[in-house]
Amino acid sequence: MRTRLLTAAMTLCLSACGGGGGNPGAGGAPSTPPVATGGNLDAYAGTWTSACTSHAVDTAVIQRVPGSTTALTIGVTTNYYANTTCTGDVIATQVWSADTTATYVGSVTSSITPGPGQAAIAATVDKVTTQVPQRGVTLTGTFVSHKIIDGQPNWCVDYAGGSVCVPDRIYESGTAPFDGLYAHGGDLYEVKSNGTNFDAVEHFTKR
Repeated sequence: MRTRLLTAAMTLCLSACGGGGGNPGAGGAPSTPPVATGGNLDAYAGTWTSACTSHAVDTAVIQRVPGSTTALTIGVTTNYYANTTCTGDVIATQVWSADTTATYVGSVTSSITPGPGQAAIAATVDKVTTQVPQRGVTLTGTFVSHKIIDGQPNWCVDYAGGSVCVPDRIYESGTAPFDGLYAHGGDLYEVKSNGTNFDAVEHFTKR
């Protein structure tokens, strides 16, 4: 599994995923407290895809929780490709046995830094609390092998130039590496407070 996702998986044992990746910025509340407005959770429902990173593309399926006005489920599937441009046939697919739940707690007017050296985006961020249940991970595909590394089972995706692996074990429950969501047009950001504003943890586009 690519380095970003493996790091996220270990962080969730981390503590988890959603989907997804690194954790720029330190935790902490933004300077303006959230305002409980109900949010627009329908804006997040649907299927979203990440950019190609190191052979892999994440697909996040976000759904409203039936009977709840504040909760979403986020399920992330990762497809791996033989080349670094993520074109051609999928050689491996990674799925988790359970989804992350994100619960809306309020909205805050702030800004998002999409990445290093990029200009901040003015945004109304929907703050959330997250819960990643205890779960396992499975990889399938013709380029997937099951290996014992340092005495522990791992799923490995084998490329022409090497392989990446993710431990095959039960991951304990915890929190995801983001505490806010922002959707605008066809873009979705999972974000993390850095104490002043928010840093983007993951960027998806609507499919």
